[in-house]
Amino acid sequence: MKALSIRQPWAWFILTPQAHGPRQKTIENRDWPDAYANAQLKLCPPGSNFLLHASAGMTVKEFDDAIAFAKSIGCTLLPRFDELKRGGIVGMARLVGAFRKSKSPWFTGPVGLKLADVYPLPFRPMRGALGFFDAGELR
Repeated sequence: MKALSIRQPWAWFILTPQAHGPRQKTIENRDWPDAYANAQLKLCPPGSNFLLHASAGMTVKEFDDAIAFAKSIGCTLLPRFDELKRGGIVGMARLVGAFRKSKSPWFTGPVGLKLADVYPLPFRPMRGALGFFDAGELR
């Protein structure tokens, strides 16, 4: 099964819909040029399920910037730095599609991946990679 690494606390916002009321984070932003985005969508085409991998790396500044952004769009439930699982599988989602424009406050582009049917999974340590990567079979 394919997986996609997402830095924390962004993975937490995707997996915690109650954190932001009606504005659930259903968009994951990527800085992918067109050719790379097209290649990634061949690896994990729209309609496919994939694993959400929480990247191991997260600086205090990255965390603080993400929290400030979340507050600016109205999020009130926020994680603590030390409660975020990192360096492993944390959930699953279905890729609906990719786009370059959106009115969602979560879209910062240039590529947005639309996610649906998101749910948490028990944490499973795993090394991540760039783009969609093979995470093996779910057991």
